[in-house]
Amino acid sequence: MADSASVDIDGRVVRLTNLTKVLYPEVGFTKGDVIGYYNAVAAVMLPHIAGRALTFKRFPNGVDGSSFFEKNRPSHAPDWIGEVDAPGGVRSCVFDHRAALVWAGNQAALEIHAPMAKATALDTPTILVFDLDPGAPAGIAECAQVALWMREVLDSVGLAGWAKTSGSKGLQVYVPLNNPDSTHEHASSFALAVGQL
Repeated sequence: MADSASVDIDGRVVRLTNLTKVLYPEVGFTKGDVIGYYNAVAAVMLPHIAGRALTFKRFPNGVDGSSFFEKNRPSHAPDWIGEVDAPGGVRSCVFDHRAALVWAGNQAALEIHAPMAKATALDTPTILVFDLDPGAPAGIAECAQVALWMREVLDSVGLAGWAKTSGSKGLQVYVPLNNPDSTHEHASSFALAVGQL
């Protein structure tokens, strides 16, 4: 495999570098593998992050090296990477196409964080997220058990939830909020009530 290349993704040219650099040493997963993964899952991932002010956690030297959060759209980003005003004077990236995810993979953005609200309606969350992290004495199996219990609670009030791995060590339960009148206060109050059951 060549260590660099320029690729055309749906009419957008993305410059890829250091493709053979190992980002996940335990399994030998390279930057090229991450880029390939983002390209493969773009059709599924984009609907969940599109229109949101994104924050990246970048690992330029792999998961065993140092990492940093990047909230602002980098000045070197291609002009076809969207941007939006976010709280705190931040100008965040907004992704709406596959090439943007491929570009993020090339930045070694191994975590892509999306807020609960769209950038155009910051006060109206469209999802609620429950973060279930293991910690003594609870392990991942207990987190999964809590997620199953949460499904019963959500079902009882007519809501659906989907579990996903958090990218770190735990689980997250995502709950779509299909109510344009939802506020962060409503979401927080509901989450607190569920957590106290």
